[in-house]
Amino acid sequence: MTWAAGSLRIEPLGVSHDRQAFDCGVASLNRYLREQSSQDMRRAMVRVFVAVPVDQDARILGFFTLSAATITTVDLPPELARRLPRYPVPAALIGRLAVDQSVAGQGVGSLLLAAAVGKARLAAETVAMMAMVVDPIDEAARGFYAAFGFCSLLGLEQRMFLMLPCSGRPSS
Repeated sequence: MTWAAGSLRIEPLGVSHDRQAFDCGVASLNRYLREQSSQDMRRAMVRVFVAVPVDQDARILGFFTLSAATITTVDLPPELARRLPRYPVPAALIGRLAVDQSVAGQGVGSLLLAAAVGKARLAAETVAMMAMVVDPIDEAARGFYAAFGFCSLLGLEQRMFLMLPCSGRPSS
């Protein structure tokens, strides 16, 4: 089965969502969703979004987090860095993205990533940001992001980035 965009909703994590039933197979991500996510949201450290089936409001199929970040130009590929100022580039960070094991391989991860990029593009109309940044948890995650055009940064961190379209030019 493949989940189509109309068969699930992406919404902010709320008290009605069943966090305990979520299991992506990675203990640290499960623990984050269950124990840490609410505190991080209250402190305005992240925004957490969940994918839920339209007919099962409480069931979490997957989640992602978004927050602000920067990229130093020395970590960008030289051909890109030379066109940018020498101070940190504003970006949006997908800190975590996970899919419940029961729906793995059914397109939920792709829909979550598309929603995250869409939210960043929308935010970039108000607050300047040039890129999305991700911290892949392992090589499988790195491959997932690479399939959608994310490239490795040059620094010591394992971060990857995707440039957002430049739509913030002032109109005359």
